[in-house]
Amino acid sequence: MSPSTGTNASSLANPAQKQSGGAAVEMGKRLRQEAREFPWKDALLRMAADVVLVNVAMLSAFGLWFLFYVVVLDIPRPHDLAAIFKGFVANYWLLWSFLALLIFQLSGFYTRARGYAGRYKALVVFRAVSLFMVIFVFSDYFLFRGALVPRGVAVIGWVLTLALIGGTRLTKHRFLSMYRVEHRTQPGRVEKVLVLGGAGYLGSALVPQLLARGYTVRVLDSFLFGEAPLAPWKDHPHCELVRGDVRDIEAIVHAVRGCDAVVHLAGIVGDSACEENQQLAIEVNGAATRMLVDVARGCGVHRFVFASSCSVYGASDLPVNEHSKIAPLSVYAQTKADSENILLRSQAPDFHPVLLRLGTLFGMSRRMRFDLVVNLLVARAASAHRITIMNGDQWRPFLHVDDAARAFVVCLAAPSSAVSGEIFNVGSESMNHQLDHLGEKIAAVVPETEIERTSSSDRRNYRVEFGKIESRLGFRCERTLESGIAEILEAVRTRAIQDFSTEEFNNQVATRAYAQTENGKSSPLRELAALTSREAKPTPSGA
Repeated sequence: MSPSTGTNASSLANPAQKQSGGAAVEMGKRLRQEAREFPWKDALLRMAADVVLVNVAMLSAFGLWFLFYVVVLDIPRPHDLAAIFKGFVANYWLLWSFLALLIFQLSGFYTRARGYAGRYKALVVFRAVSLFMVIFVFSDYFLFRGALVPRGVAVIGWVLTLALIGGTRLTKHRFLSMYRVEHRTQPGRVEKVLVLGGAGYLGSALVPQLLARGYTVRVLDSFLFGEAPLAPWKDHPHCELVRGDVRDIEAIVHAVRGCDAVVHLAGIVGDSACEENQQLAIEVNGAATRMLVDVARGCGVHRFVFASSCSVYGASDLPVNEHSKIAPLSVYAQTKADSENILLRSQAPDFHPVLLRLGTLFGMSRRMRFDLVVNLLVARAASAHRITIMNGDQWRPFLHVDDAARAFVVCLAAPSSAVSGEIFNVGSESMNHQLDHLGEKIAAVVPETEIERTSSSDRRNYRVEFGKIESRLGFRCERTLESGIAEILEAVRTRAIQDFSTEEFNNQVATRAYAQTENGKSSPLRELAALTSREAKPTPSGA
């Protein structure tokens, strides 16, 4: 064989080896990353408590079964039975402790399931405890195969473990939901709030809620569509409107000064809008966040509430929660994920970032949008009696814009210890709907609506769990999908909205228009990035 042939054979073998080695390295990195992110300090305390509860349950089970034999069956020589039971406990306590922790960890007791509430949490506990006892019984049979643990002990142990493990968790949730104890005065209380993007679809719903609750509000916005969305509050004594761009460092420094908290709503919102101009989207949605965090910390802001999106979950056939792995599928979702990472790394004793992953918004707002699926389909049904549903089997979590705004108010009012460094999905599990189901709901409200079904390359699909924000902060949605459909239908039918197809109601068209303006074409952040890029280039040899 010639040298060249040998080299080729080697090169053919290497790719498979490299691929295998690369997969192992990637898996190792992922495991190390998960280990770093695991909440060890808090989880170890919970694990220790669970080990104690499981052992109390099993020891009690042996004790009750012993009493049954002695008192009810009146067996002779109870001391011999006591010695056998002591031997069981001595030989098995490590096994059942290990199995319990393993099953509880795999069931998410110390990570994702902590945010669950109500019946779903009870189901998770029931399943985990039952699986633990089944595996313990089978382990006893296959590993020891001698004197087996009495099945009566196993049944009683299952009941007691379920009562202790489930009871402590559900009782805690019940108590916290009934009695929310908060101090009248809290250190670091929020009084003055800067709302970035406060004249937008969500911001124009949030600002009046903040003012109604006594906050002093400053709004920084580009006011691309004018100040009309906030006109009723323009002269409010506790409301200040500032025109500026979130990429303009000078404008941000001026706006942040004197504020206790920042609510970050500003951005290019939506997949289609971000695809329209990816560079602008990355600057506004991603790069600006790092600068905002630095300025906010430097100016003494102690709470930073960020509007993220459930779209970071990408596509999943199973319900997702705050501990699920994110898989952004678009530029918009990726910029949200990048901003989340920046904020989570910035957490400090005097700086408390809070991340709200919002569902798909709908409903009437003073700065209305008709590029949102519910709003658009209702408007088309009302005007043309025909709607098109794409990828109808896909799931979305829907959220009324008023409820979304209220979630920000709840996070501003909550103690820092309850929200600092936390991610909350915002929505209601009852409003997880397939798009086909949404079309049917609209058709039921708007008679004679024809539904056309088609497909597209959009792979987004996610059902979201919202137990964490309910159990931790007591937040529940007040608006239903049906009420949102009804209010949009009323606005279109009464001509309160003349033409929902105009560019002012569409973020993609608005992004296209803004990209052509002077501010859209250049910004301090872009100029700084260009300068940094030029400085980083190597000097040509011989210069």
